[in-house]
Amino acid sequence: MTDMTTSTNAKVTEIVEGLLAKRGPRAGRNLKDAGLTSLEMVNLMLAIEAEFDIEIPGAMLKPENFRSIDAIDAMVKVVVAA
Repeated sequence: MTDMTTSTNAKVTEIVEGLLAKRGPRAGRNLKDAGLTSLEMVNLMLAIEAEFDIEIPGAMLKPENFRSIDAIDAMVKVVVAA
C-alpha cells in the first residue's frame, strides 16, 4: 500500500503542479487560494481521471475533494479501491 500511496500522491502532485505552473502548490495548500480557476478545476478533474483511468462518481465531485493535493489523493485512492 505504501508504494501506491507514494505513487498516487506523486502523480496527483505532478498534475496539479502542471496546472498551477509556478504558483507553488503544496500538499496541504488550498488550491483555490493558490489561484486554481474554475476552468482549471475541470481540467484537473479530467486529468486525474485520465491519469488513473478512473471515472470520478458524481457524488464525489465536490469542492472539498479538490481543495488540496492531499484531498485529491485521498479521493483517488477511494475511487481506485472501489
